[in-house]
Amino acid sequence: MDLNVPFSDKDEAKRLGARWNPARRTWYIPQGRDPQPFAKWLPGGEVQRPYGVFAYEGYLVTAQEFCWRCRDPFKAIGFLLAPGLVIDDGPERGRETLKDWAFIEYATRLSQDVARFAQQVQPAYREGYSRTTNSRYWANHCPSCQALQGDFHLYSEPDGAFWLADRDDAARMRAQRLPCNFAADGQIAMGSGPAWAIAGVRQTETPSRATSPSTQTSPLQALCPDGCDGSGAVRSPSGDWATNG
Repeated sequence: MDLNVPFSDKDEAKRLGARWNPARRTWYIPQGRDPQPFAKWLPGGEVQRPYGVFAYEGYLVTAQEFCWRCRDPFKAIGFLLAPGLVIDDGPERGRETLKDWAFIEYATRLSQDVARFAQQVQPAYREGYSRTTNSRYWANHCPSCQALQGDFHLYSEPDGAFWLADRDDAARMRAQRLPCNFAADGQIAMGSGPAWAIAGVRQTETPSRATSPSTQTSPLQALCPDGCDGSGAVRSPSGDWATNG
């Protein structure tokens, strides 16, 4: 994240951990560092609050889905995070590190790098308003008719694209490693099943940090040149998902 640091403040910014990019001639916040101490230098003077979910290792997962409105098939995308992901519930409840794989649903905020990567894979993935949840969140949309495809169906119903109960479910999905850390506000989807069986997901048990973009082999590596900054609405199961949107 770039900073607007005047020359007179450069020593203070450096002391707090900001780094200088000589090619772009600007100070920036390294990935994984809380932006709060740099609040006065953020563009527009606005403080970006920390994200509630953070992971060094995340995957963009794809699976075929059918639009509830027009029934056209499309490629749905979701985010799968490796064990070691951190959930920050604020100062009262603190942070929790999860030991299991987890899908993220109802993402109300995504880091710019993660959002950019997702939209390169599926341009119809964007923020949208759901009448069912009466809220806005990042969601799949049908490329044909633009109808929002609700997260409850995708993650919590047996015929949803990211329902993961066994190896047969995993066989329908494909994963690619995010070339940057994952940072978002969202919820943990119920159950992740044998996530390690999804094609493209690592088979080892130890979480690993995302490598720098310069060493990534993904063809979309350029979409996350600086990595994620790493700072820190649920639909009722009885609702008719076919009216979602």
